Amino acid sequence: METKIINQKEAIEFLNLGQDISGYKIVLNEDKIEALQAILLGKNNIYVPEELIYYDDDAIDFSDDPDITNQDIESGKIVWNVKTSLPLDKEIKDWIVNENVDINSLLVKLVRNFYETIKDIPKRAAF
Repeated sequence: METKIINQKEAIEFLNLGQDISGYKIVLNEDKIEALQAILLGKNNIYVPEELIYYDDDAIDFSDDPDITNQDIESGKIVWNVKTSLPLDKEIKDWIVNENVDINSLLVKLVRNFYETIKDIPKRAAF
């Protein structure tokens, strides 16, 4: 029996109808799909490259999203994350890999310690 080839849109249609697509080979074409459809495919072990995913913010209903309050931030329910790139030379990169260093955790601690040190300097400085 020959495996039938379908594209991402056909796979989405089948999944929305509750059909099993494990007997199909999915070959992606250039057609873009919505983010929620990409998530559906991902849940069924079909990877969709980012360039084939589009987001329509105007089609998303945000009305039931609660407003962010100061309490959310103060309680730690919501935290501020910074994404950055950190150029490292080979020696440091190798050390991080070899020592299995959690770079995210390390950077959080370093920034916290630096911040606390900077805040503490005026208390110790003699003017």
